[in-house]
Amino acid sequence: LNNPAGHLDPGESLQQAVEREVLEETARAFVPDALVGVYLARFQRPPSGARIGESPNDEGDVEDVTYLRFAFRGSVADPQPGRALDEGIVRTVWMTPEEVRASVERHRSPLVLRCIEDHLAGRRFPLEMLQAHPSLYAPWIPG
Repeated sequence: LNNPAGHLDPGESLQQAVEREVLEETARAFVPDALVGVYLARFQRPPSGARIGESPNDEGDVEDVTYLRFAFRGSVADPQPGRALDEGIVRTVWMTPEEVRASVERHRSPLVLRCIEDHLAGRRFPLEMLQAHPSLYAPWIPG
């Protein structure tokens, strides 16, 4: 289980990325109205190319991964009929906070619950704190 999440595409602001990722992973348009928080988490997994559930190789190699997560709150629209979910997304599930807390062992990241708890606690930061320099859209070339 995970919150909608993903990566920045080239030439994309954080707000554009969250709108795109939510649409791709839920088939619903999302309009953010506040930032809930910025989070870092680290975990280790088998090296890329290893199968899910496969143990690290004999040398004990693992991939050390650090995630930087920006969690947003906002409004979500009804599902867009006929829109497919991203590859790898099995389905969308809307859960109560109690259901999320009871399913911690199934969470993809320890940040899933933390972001929800922070939202429920009323943590809000203005979107204006996220700045996208114009060079994001037209790369700056030093003089």
